[in-house]
Amino acid sequence: MVNPSGPVVCVSYLALAELWNVPRFPHPNHGAEVRTIEWSVAADGSMTAAVLASLGAPTRLITNDIGDDDYGRFIYRWLEDRHVTPSRRRSEVTTPRIVVAADDDHTRTWFAHLPGVVASLEQADLAPLANASFLYVDGYEIIERAVLRVIGAGSAAEVPMLLNLGGSDLSEAVTLAVHNYPHLLIQTNVDDAEHAAAPALARSLLARTGATWVIVTAGAHGAVALSRSESVSAPAFPVKVRHTHCAGAAFSGGLLYGMQAAWPMEQSLRLGAASGSLRCARPHNAPLPNLGELLAMTEPTTRSA
Repeated sequence: MVNPSGPVVCVSYLALAELWNVPRFPHPNHGAEVRTIEWSVAADGSMTAAVLASLGAPTRLITNDIGDDDYGRFIYRWLEDRHVTPSRRRSEVTTPRIVVAADDDHTRTWFAHLPGVVASLEQADLAPLANASFLYVDGYEIIERAVLRVIGAGSAAEVPMLLNLGGSDLSEAVTLAVHNYPHLLIQTNVDDAEHAAAPALARSLLARTGATWVIVTAGAHGAVALSRSESVSAPAFPVKVRHTHCAGAAFSGGLLYGMQAAWPMEQSLRLGAASGSLRCARPHNAPLPNLGELLAMTEPTTRSA
């Protein structure tokens, strides 16, 4: 059964994210100058856990093992510095890696090298779900076998779940797995140019899954949340965008903080929007925002409402 004071358990793959910045993407069979290369972490679950820890919420990260190499040591330090317990480092493991190339329009393309990730996730200990207040899962197709196992364990433990699709399609296998899931939230996103389609996408996912809420983020156009009886929206907060890496994960962390604290969806959505906006405004190696900083962004909206 749910433990309201228990941790938010975040489950996803864990990899080094190597972030390339290029002026623009080249045409086929041409090249582009890489202006900067920075390191961060992926996937969204690790950033969501770090955001929650920064906000003072108890959290637990469940991932694949990582290697005892330069990539693995960087990931370990990054998580440890943000008060998240890292995965095991094993000398025989090759640390997964994802290269994310972004241009000046913040368009992104990624290339993932994830050796052994699904097998490692399928062996991960899911016992912490028995004491969880909430479950966060990255429902990516690339790790779907492991995702189905986590959904089944969460359902058996009757833990509320936020399933993050990250813009991916909802597969038939996952649709069946979440059927009748107690207190299910689904999060996904659309590109800025497609922001007008966000409400229709939310309605479609709501009809297919019977979720309690479906949340769709749309970059600079904010986010919408839809239930069977309510429709809520939140604007993005104006910031100077440095990058968009893990903006959706930062949004998820803020949203989950509010949901775990039993805030109304509108208030939780605003906190998520503030968290995502500040993530885009800060360098990759900067500290994540604390709760006071996010509330300072959202309070003017609250007073004018």
